[in-house]
Amino acid sequence: MKFDFILHWLWALVFSILALSGIAMAGAKYGWVMQYDIATADIVHRLAAVVYVLLTLIVILYEIIRILRRDKTLKPWLVFGPSGYGLFTFITTLIFIITGAVIWLFMDSNHAATAFTLWIHEKLTYLAAASVIWHIYMKSHALKWPKNKERKAR
Repeated sequence: MKFDFILHWLWALVFSILALSGIAMAGAKYGWVMQYDIATADIVHRLAAVVYVLLTLIVILYEIIRILRRDKTLKPWLVFGPSGYGLFTFITTLIFIITGAVIWLFMDSNHAATAFTLWIHEKLTYLAAASVIWHIYMKSHALKWPKNKERKAR
């Protein structure tokens, strides 16, 4: 199994956990996602955030190694890329990490910074969730691929 494939799906799984636990903490409207257990949602979100940052660092390190080795092989499962959805994912990931760190570190001391970054973090979550739905829709052709291959063979 390819390394970029494993990274892609690990990253997607962790992002899903972050989205669900984060939405559960966004307000009473979405608390039902984790049965209104905000304390558990907070712990799950923080643990998943650590894994998310580690996976992001691994993906960045993997890309740097590929660049240094001048490896130009096509890696369709890589999370980040120089254009399109890969670039969007990279930028939103950096914003998520920065705003998440500010929220985590300054929750009790700087309320203005926390409120502003919470607002950015929440709105970015809705944008990222919509983009993931779009991404899944656009990549659904991969599920049809074996059928197309069978038609060409006939």
